[in-house]
Amino acid sequence: MPPKKPYRRLQGSSAYYPFELRATLRRRQRRQAFVLRALGVLALLAAGWLALRQTVFRGGQPLAPDPVPTAAPVRAATRESAHVAVTVRAATADVLAQTADADSAAHASPEPQPSPAPEKAQETLPQYRALYEQNPDMVGWLRVDGTNIDYPVLQTPGDNEYYLRRGFDRLYSTAGSLFLDERCRLGADPTANWLVYGHNMADGSMLGELSKYEDEAFWREHPTFTFDTLTESGTWQVAAVLRTELGADEWPYYTFFDAEGRAEWQRRVDAILALSLYDTGVDPEYGQQLLTLSTCGTATIYTDERLAVLAVRVEE
Repeated sequence: MPPKKPYRRLQGSSAYYPFELRATLRRRQRRQAFVLRALGVLALLAAGWLALRQTVFRGGQPLAPDPVPTAAPVRAATRESAHVAVTVRAATADVLAQTADADSAAHASPEPQPSPAPEKAQETLPQYRALYEQNPDMVGWLRVDGTNIDYPVLQTPGDNEYYLRRGFDRLYSTAGSLFLDERCRLGADPTANWLVYGHNMADGSMLGELSKYEDEAFWREHPTFTFDTLTESGTWQVAAVLRTELGADEWPYYTFFDAEGRAEWQRRVDAILALSLYDTGVDPEYGQQLLTLSTCGTATIYTDERLAVLAVRVEE
């Protein structure tokens, strides 16, 4: 005869022997523990996938296209030789004289206007044609020698921060992508200043190594970098490197897209140069196309600190 189970007659619930209630509670606890373990495994898998995507697959960013050969290497800069002869584009000067005020008394920003993309992919530079066909949001390519900065730049008017946490392939990426502010216009009718954003990543990706420009010795070795639009290659000379905080400046660089005439343009540029960490000897001239690279001051998720590099387009 099989042995009797202990308390086999005490299977009900009462004020003194709540066996059924205890068994129900234990079943509920086991279910909760299973769900928590499953969620933990899923979180670890997701973290592993993101780490693999960021390290092995470049956060969804494409490999750099082959650069177009240049006629001569760029020489290191000195304060005496920093200024490169520049040909002011008439179209740019006309636009600066005719555009409306981009920063009112309340520092209001102009309405977003998309950059005119090439009607056909064939109109792009050969090295960017295939990439543009993969993602029509692409508007250019940024490359800074001596750093890991070698990425496409995208723009999404109407959804300015679309690529804040997305890679070039539009899938989630903690590093996001470099993107041009929706208030900037490229092409034949450009805004005075093009503003490119990127995360300051601890692993040095995106604009994580832009902080190298805080070292004057690094700037002397790399006084210029390249930013190509889809239709035109461009060399840019560093004019100022600055650190600031959101809301700390009367004329913040991150609200400078256009200007109503020479006076406002000069006031804007002077405000940026005054914050420069060192003197580059480069004084932008009215009518020159400006480009600002902007990132967080530290590699943290939430910070009001900003690091920016102002550059002017040059033609040697």
